[in-house]
Amino acid sequence: MNSKLPIQEFIQIDTAKKADNRTQDGLTHLAMRRLFVIYNACRTLLAIALLSLLIIADGSELVSQLDQDMFIAGTTLLLVSALLLVGPLGRVVSGSQTHIFGLLLFDITVIAIVVGAAGGILSGLSVLYLITVFAAAAIIRERILATVIAAIAVLAVLMDTAWMVSRSEATLNMLLSAGLLGSLLFALSLLVQVMTSRLAQAEADALEAKAKVEALQRLNEQIIVHMETGILLADNTGTALCINEAAETLLGLSAGERVHLLSISPDLANQYQEWCETNTDLPEPFRIAEDGPTMVASFVALSENVANSSLIFIEDYTPVTQFAQSLKLNSLSKLTASIAHEIRNPLGAISHAAQLLTESSTVDAADGILCDILVSNSRRVSDIIDSVSEVSRRQAPKPTDILLNRWLHTYVEEYRSLQQQRCDVVISDFEVTPITISMDSEHLKRVLSNLLDNALRHSLEEGDSSRIRLDTIVDKQGHLVHLDVVDFGLGVAEYNLPRLFEPFFTTSKHGSGLGLYLCKELCEINSARLTYRRTAAGESAFRITFDRVSSVS
Repeated sequence: MNSKLPIQEFIQIDTAKKADNRTQDGLTHLAMRRLFVIYNACRTLLAIALLSLLIIADGSELVSQLDQDMFIAGTTLLLVSALLLVGPLGRVVSGSQTHIFGLLLFDITVIAIVVGAAGGILSGLSVLYLITVFAAAAIIRERILATVIAAIAVLAVLMDTAWMVSRSEATLNMLLSAGLLGSLLFALSLLVQVMTSRLAQAEADALEAKAKVEALQRLNEQIIVHMETGILLADNTGTALCINEAAETLLGLSAGERVHLLSISPDLANQYQEWCETNTDLPEPFRIAEDGPTMVASFVALSENVANSSLIFIEDYTPVTQFAQSLKLNSLSKLTASIAHEIRNPLGAISHAAQLLTESSTVDAADGILCDILVSNSRRVSDIIDSVSEVSRRQAPKPTDILLNRWLHTYVEEYRSLQQQRCDVVISDFEVTPITISMDSEHLKRVLSNLLDNALRHSLEEGDSSRIRLDTIVDKQGHLVHLDVVDFGLGVAEYNLPRLFEPFFTTSKHGSGLGLYLCKELCEINSARLTYRRTAAGESAFRITFDRVSSVS
């Protein structure tokens, strides 16, 4: 059973919550209130217009032909009721379908009084029923009740006309006019009901579509904010217009900062420019800093015209390199383990034979020198085999949270106790806030031990008093922490830098060339990076950069 919640179901759930204040047919209470206010305004204007007939000469003659007092009473009653509904009473009436139905019946009664007082269908005022019938069809949700209002209006017209015909105040053919007016009232009611229903459905669909769009927008925003892939919106000039949090973290930018790609990384800017010109996406890994993470960019055009704004996706390439590195190391480990095993036994025999020759009384001084060379180089090859075996035995890291401040002091004391000669290792002051990193503790020990041994050797070669300094630099903007192992030797020559971390490369007569290579591999498999640099004072330093550093109180 699939337990995942589809996006469509998420949207339906969200829109249901937003539709709580919607009526059954889709009209909101606010829309009902507005229609009621418009209708009441029409009632007010109608009452004023009817009362004005008493002032106009031709109008007063029309009213004076029949019952002027009844006409005034009906229009006054309509005007007073309209004015009363302007205040809080109107909000009470508009909030109840029963109250609205009662008001419409009241209006039909008043109109019947006014029309009867003015001369019935002969006065032409019977068309006033259209206003009430129209309002009933638009405001009342129940079609039956709206149709009842129309039926009562038709009965009022027919009964008024029949009463006038019975009193010989109107001819018999007036019944036909009354019937046509009644048919018009019914047709208008049904037509408005259908239109209102469709408008209500259209409004409900619009509200639902709006809610879905808002839900999708919020969903997209949450995805973009929490995704680990960095996203940049860049224009055709290469300026980043919009950047999400992941991109800010990967590229070391400030929130809301608009920068040109060239100021972020020349490699990224060149790749983007080439993609804009050729529309060919050939991602190449790049770094914005020498000790920063490796990243890769891909580009997507927002329109068919590539020259317009485009999206740039920045991904951390470190997991890919770590996986490739792991595959390479696994293969290398198997190969080196086999080679080391096959070489160790014959090498042991050669070394043993050389030692026996050295101890023999028949070997002269010249041959003794050759035997010493043979023994010394056998030991060196044995050390290389030990280093190769160490690489082959490497296991997957078991990272733990390390409180770097406390751990370094403990480690340095342990390292000093194991040295046969005096070793002066100085730890620079940390910030007040403790720093926590994630790394395999044993791997970190092996890396630091190798780096400290090298630093100690190079410092002694220059006649220095075996001084080593550990500097810690916290990069809060990039969420990184750097640990520098600084020695006081001459440092690495410029022409040796490209090969510094290659296996079996060494400038020492007694080194195997695997120490720095092993340190770099151990760092990378723990999501850390090992680089060589010069300090601001020109000192030689190996820097370990830790990712995902967090501060705890």
